[in-house]
Amino acid sequence: MNTHHQILVQKLTDHSQALALPLGRKVGSSGHDVTRDYLLHQMKRTRLLPFRGKSFELNYELPHPNTRKLQKFTNLVGVIPGRNRKLPPILVGAHYDSVIAAPCVDDNATSVAKTLVIAETYALRPLEHDLIIAFFDSEEPPFFLGKTMGSRRFVEDHCKDMRFAAVIISDLIGHDATDCDLPIPGVVKTFVPQLRKLLAVMGAESSGIFPGIVEEAANEAKGLRVLATLNEYVGPLSDHAAFSKAGHPFLFLSCGQGKYYHHPDDDMRWINFDKLAHITRYVGDLIERIDQAPADADRAPCDPFETEIRMLRKALGPALPLALRYFGIKMPKSRKDLDETVGAMIEGGLPL
Repeated sequence: MNTHHQILVQKLTDHSQALALPLGRKVGSSGHDVTRDYLLHQMKRTRLLPFRGKSFELNYELPHPNTRKLQKFTNLVGVIPGRNRKLPPILVGAHYDSVIAAPCVDDNATSVAKTLVIAETYALRPLEHDLIIAFFDSEEPPFFLGKTMGSRRFVEDHCKDMRFAAVIISDLIGHDATDCDLPIPGVVKTFVPQLRKLLAVMGAESSGIFPGIVEEAANEAKGLRVLATLNEYVGPLSDHAAFSKAGHPFLFLSCGQGKYYHHPDDDMRWINFDKLAHITRYVGDLIERIDQAPADADRAPCDPFETEIRMLRKALGPALPLALRYFGIKMPKSRKDLDETVGAMIEGGLPL
């Protein structure tokens, strides 16, 4: 492990530890207040500019879905000005609330930590585009996908006249992909050391520049095996949902639901910070490639089927034919085939 990577691992560990409060970060709790103050301090220390007005805090009050009493919510959004502020901005974001009164490190302290490190990196070397750093409130139930969800309020209240070059959201990126309750076929378990490095990227279909960028960055990524898949195969699982609905180009990164998803044991002990550091570097590569994409590149939505298949072959390697044989399916040769393959895998017990 080189020195730069060690420093990155340590930064991610320190931020995650600061956010891993024993009593959690539930909306309305003291832990939520402590987390908000920590993030505000880090945003000021990094010298971000407020997205709107003079404060990073974008407050709103709405009835709580359960109690119907007015509840205060706070999105935290800052900007690193680009060299050409006329260009559409790139946004990197994650939610900072927790679902239960527990550390909830994988969900979603590690993504917040990654976003903080991204902010620190590009504050020192700005991009051509503005880089928006967003920490969203109230992603977890009972707010999920409702009117009080932080990312939805941000999109609907502050972005009606905006068009993003890209929105990059992450959730559940701290654990090994094999640290789950999914039924892994015995013949495939032989390749578990490689499969634990899996990272899924959804949304490449939302912009014509994304498939090539996602694949090229994956080819350069060390310590990861990156899969690309349609967002519709997994659904609106996190904060990217609001951006997708509004028609913004987006990428959503996740390792899926691990064995401690929404569980008190989602703490520092099961997090793979080495993998998290590789994911952070992968996100940085995505940002820079998007930033450098030609102005006249075709950004219309597309079908990235061929990209998905190439990345599937590379990511799973020798485990792929074994898995296909286990589920009794053949290698997809068209989008229709892939739709049927995903359906068969779900029926076979793999909850994609």
